[in-house]
Amino acid sequence: MRRGWAEVEDRGARASVELDLDGTGEVDLDSGTGFLDHMLHAFARMSWIDLKVKADGEISRHRARALSLALGQALDSAFGDKKGIRRYGWAAVPMDEALAKVALDLSGRPYLVMKGEFANDKIGNLDSGQLKVVLEALTEEAHMTLNVKFEGENDHHKAECIFKALGLALKEAKRVEGSEVLSTKGVL
Repeated sequence: MRRGWAEVEDRGARASVELDLDGTGEVDLDSGTGFLDHMLHAFARMSWIDLKVKADGEISRHRARALSLALGQALDSAFGDKKGIRRYGWAAVPMDEALAKVALDLSGRPYLVMKGEFANDKIGNLDSGQLKVVLEALTEEAHMTLNVKFEGENDHHKAECIFKALGLALKEAKRVEGSEVLSTKGVL
């Protein structure tokens, strides 16, 4: 089994994440923000990663960032030397009028490109601007290149499409297809 664990303290917030890359999408989520739990559930279900999350802290955006840093570290830990994994993944997910396209590379080089806009300041009980912070922290600590493009009218649908597409792309990238590192240099 490929498992990862991380605990992060950041800006007065604390988060811990346990995950199993070879899971079935089972979750135990307590981010302190219902909408973020909903997004993480969609991500875990689509990626077939078992995910246990706990975050504490008085300020929602600090909890979300700490949680994302921990999730990225746990993913990086679970992938280890990345031998045999497909490395690349991509997905396009529609939800009613919304569409998100996500492509990722578990390259060892963190880089985020995010194109699209949210119409409102809040989605559920989460600041919509926090979604980019969440993806930046995840990208940074998982050492992945992540490209996200989204459009639509309903902010909830746009966010959910992003997390579902991210999960499907990760499901593809984590697939084991051999025993070597998929790189011309032999390392990631």
